[in-house]
Amino acid sequence: MKDGFIKVAAAMPKVTVADVTANTENIKSLILAADEKKVNLLVFPELSLTGYTCGDLFFNDALITSAKNALLDIAKFTENKSPAVVVGLPLEYDSKLYNCAAVCLNGRVLGFVPKKNIPNYSEFYEARHFTPW
Repeated sequence: MKDGFIKVAAAMPKVTVADVTANTENIKSLILAADEKKVNLLVFPELSLTGYTCGDLFFNDALITSAKNALLDIAKFTENKSPAVVVGLPLEYDSKLYNCAAVCLNGRVLGFVPKKNIPNYSEFYEARHFTPW
């Protein structure tokens, strides 16, 4: 922070649908670049760990578990780096699936923000997979 301002950046990783490992590596490389530029807050798109267009793969336990493990990996990766990082992932809680943003800083997951307004019109079918908060 300088003079009461923080440096905020939006990142657009190359996302491969349902390839959580590749997406995680792309996200980590962008975190490193943001750290070098002394970014304070780095924000990624929704569902950046899995891809937005997974469709019924969101019902696959392996995908959900992989995304959760990747989040923990990214959180650990933020240790000793300057930016707070916000990544998107599907997160199961109380037998319901939510489209969440997770906030990571200093090696920890600080919290989650589940999406409240779920689109369900035209090409959007989020209500088929996700529960609104």
